[in-house]
Formats: sequence, structure tokens, C-alpha cells
Amino acid sequence: MDNEKLKKLEHDRYVAEKKLTAAQHREKRLRNELKLLTRNERTHRLCTRVGMLESFLREPTLLTDDDVMELRKTNRP
Repeated sequence: MDNEKLKKLEHDRYVAEKKLTAAQHREKRLRNELKLLTRNERTHRLCTRVGMLESFLREPTLLTDDDVMELRKTNRP
């Protein structure tokens, strides 16, 4: 009887450890998915806002990064 109980407990432990491992992997996948969604939202926001700001420039493709930074500095309140 004790041997059967021991085997049952070992099996239960094995099953519990497998479930724990699966849950940890799922948590990791969900965390990575959240990071990706947050990154995608930020990228979309940045692209949208830069597009809005570029619409105020006459020929944005002719300006260098330094030119844009200079414009930003000179238009500061």
C-alpha cells in the first residue's frame, strides 16, 4: 500500500512540475508579446508624429538631421 501511495505522489509531483514548466513558458511568451505590442505602438506613434511635423517643413528630404536640430533650437520659446 505504501509503495502505491509513493508512486502516486511521485506521479502527481511529475504532473505538477510539467504544469509549472508549461505555465512559466506561457508567461514568458506573453511577456514577450506585450513587449512587442508596446514597441509596435511606440513605433506607430513616432511615425505618425514625425509625419505631422514634417508637413510643416518645405522640403524635409533636403534637410539633414543637424538642420532639423538647428530648426528645433531656433524655434524654442
